[in-house]
Amino acid sequence: MTLEQQLILLAHIQFTARHFIALRVTLEKLIELIAYSIGTAAPDADQIRNFLIKESTQKTLESEWETALWRSADRNQSWRLICLAVTADPEVAKRLLARRPPSPDCCAFCWQDEKGFTDALKPELDIYNNPVSGVHLHRQCSRPWHLMRALVARN
Repeated sequence: MTLEQQLILLAHIQFTARHFIALRVTLEKLIELIAYSIGTAAPDADQIRNFLIKESTQKTLESEWETALWRSADRNQSWRLICLAVTADPEVAKRLLARRPPSPDCCAFCWQDEKGFTDALKPELDIYNNPVSGVHLHRQCSRPWHLMRALVARN
């Protein structure tokens, strides 16, 4: 796969994440959504699959494209695609931080449910390294959550 094809794939993975905000699907469905986003110029499904499952791709998406991608620990081995973009508006960030997920088994940032796999969620820690009650986050979701906290604290 050429560098240009990789950049197109990264852009469309990010576009899909921003469109759905938080998505839990099978790898096949994720490949189908990304290929549909690209259109007729999409690489074949096997190339997309190989690109998505590489750890380097997942790290690149998280660090440079504001997108988290990982295979969850559930029985179906579903995949998560989460938009990690953070608002620049302090009032919106305050509202987002005040929302509480419907269950303690949900991530406070993306609201993805982890029933039975609570080790996938880590409690948020305050500045004294004590857990904040009721706030559990995926490893990938903790960075944007803390960025929103910092934005609200500055204003």
